[in-house]
Amino acid sequence: MIDCPNDDACIYPDINFGGQPWMKRPVDGSVKDLPTTIRDRGSSIRNNADRTARVYEKRDFAGRWVCVTKSGGSIHDLRGYNLNDQTRSLRINHNDSG
Repeated sequence: MIDCPNDDACIYPDINFGGQPWMKRPVDGSVKDLPTTIRDRGSSIRNNADRTARVYEKRDFAGRWVCVTKSGGSIHDLRGYNLNDQTRSLRINHNDSG
């Protein structure tokens, strides 16, 4: 497992935070279409940022999504949300994901 730096949201290609994560600093904003290195490959996510994050199944923040709480929130297996290998966009929220 490669650790996710403080203040970053990290999407991993394997369950249980395995593989080389794709990292995003929330201050850089949301991503409407994830880069090819992680697009449609995310299997787990960790959020060490001070903002909540949502990962979506489609580009432009569309389709099914799951919220990851701030400051250490994580989902070790996106299969339970029917989002495994279906990550397409990431929204950084300024409030609760609700």
